[in-house]
Amino acid sequence: MLLLLILSNFRAGALTLTQAKLFESALKSGACSLEYFKELSNSEVKEPFLIAFVEDCYKLKDYELLSKAREVKNPLSKLKVAQALRKLGREKEAREIFKEVFSSTNDYDEEVLLLNRGNSSYLFTPKVLRKKVWIAARNRRIDEALYYLSYLKKDPYYAYLLAYTYMRSGKRRLAKELFLKTTFPKRYYYLIFLSSSPVERLEFYKKFLFQNLPLRLKRRVAVYALDYYFRKDLGLFRKALKATYRPGLKDIYYYFRDRYRFFTKGCTRKVARHREPQKWWLSACGLSSELPAGINFYSLILNPPEKFPYDREKVFSTYKLTDEGLKYLYDKGFCSVLTLITVKTPQTALLMSLCGEYKKGIKFALPYRNELSAYPYLLAVLYPKPPLFGDDLISLAIARQESLFDERALSRSGARGLMQIMPATGRYIAKKLKEENYSTLRLYEPELNYRFGSYYIHSLLKQFKLFPLAAAAYNGGPGRVKRALKLYGKIEKPGDVIIFNDVYIPFNETRDYVRRTAVNLYYYSNLYGKGDEWRTFLRP
Repeated sequence: MLLLLILSNFRAGALTLTQAKLFESALKSGACSLEYFKELSNSEVKEPFLIAFVEDCYKLKDYELLSKAREVKNPLSKLKVAQALRKLGREKEAREIFKEVFSSTNDYDEEVLLLNRGNSSYLFTPKVLRKKVWIAARNRRIDEALYYLSYLKKDPYYAYLLAYTYMRSGKRRLAKELFLKTTFPKRYYYLIFLSSSPVERLEFYKKFLFQNLPLRLKRRVAVYALDYYFRKDLGLFRKALKATYRPGLKDIYYYFRDRYRFFTKGCTRKVARHREPQKWWLSACGLSSELPAGINFYSLILNPPEKFPYDREKVFSTYKLTDEGLKYLYDKGFCSVLTLITVKTPQTALLMSLCGEYKKGIKFALPYRNELSAYPYLLAVLYPKPPLFGDDLISLAIARQESLFDERALSRSGARGLMQIMPATGRYIAKKLKEENYSTLRLYEPELNYRFGSYYIHSLLKQFKLFPLAAAAYNGGPGRVKRALKLYGKIEKPGDVIIFNDVYIPFNETRDYVRRTAVNLYYYSNLYGKGDEWRTFLRP
């Protein structure tokens, strides 16, 4: 442990004041210098330096020096490195980079094709084109997907990729017909979702489980299928459950088996007592004296901690840059450049948060979440408080889970912005708040998105009284929560919250969402509030 802390501290202080001043000089007077390259290409500011280095060397036509920046990650910078290599007669190396950029994204196709005009056939290999089609279809850029598919008509993957493209464009019937004609194992994965017949879907699910596919994919589909049948047809659920009893899936089997027993018979001892979360269901029912420990959804409900395990004063007293190089550049106002850093250290995590890149700060801090005793300030990085939210702890807990405070977030289902407002929900709230000149595009405006999301979660809290129920309604819709409450009955005691969420809420995504937002609220309450706002039954 001591060695780990020593290494962590070494990583955290990697940018010296000398390097920071060199970086500042490079930005102001030009980065195309071998001296700068040697000093900065392995430092914490590596990526922003390399971007500036490539740009300046390209303008100066110093292709030999530019060719050294092979490790730059920015796609446009990569293209300039490829051009430099071509100028130097290193065509093979240049083509490797062009192909890398071309196959990894569709955002720079025009640039790549123009730079390879008259000699682009090497880019149109089946392997590259398959990636192009997949990326374009996944992002619903259907015209692009069909364009690249036109070069793959004799490829064995053609029908499979066309089916996937049709599915992403909403042509479910055509997609299903094509998937049925293919022989690829993953076809059953899509057929499960495309089928409208519960019986047929079950057959596809059984076949899917016997395919040679990654276990993580099978686990995700198993949870989806069992959730689907649990709320759709308990007879088919039992058949799907039986099919799930397979290596690598047995924990999922036991979870849904026990959930079914609780749903049909109420509290019972006939559950997998050694498995989580089932053993906490027994505690919720009063059938076990064992209580959860640590900071998690179950402990916060069943065994609330007497005090916050962290020193809040220490968290914020240490919330400052100690890396002298990073501090120098931050104080000089270089945030727009510094947020291009890709090196993850405790100090770069803090830097991202200070610069308003909260999502990046959280992701940079995650590898160190078990080292909070060494870096107390990371708790405030992991649970930041953007000024826009004021003292609205409820909305902070929701927004952190929804988008990690990413103002431009767009989900697969179409939810937008900080608090991931769906277009239909946005229209509903706009009418309630009498928002003039509203359009879906405005959901990317941070202030409006926060105002709409805050209004919505607080109105749900008034309706459902308890935060876990309001959070479930925010994620899965108030109608589903109402139907689940009708089946369960009144929530009267802490144990009811556990059983209701884990057994009666229909979707795993929503169940997990409730658990995570409850923990979020606990941390926000203790970091920025009175310390008791997280308590489920505090409100009437």
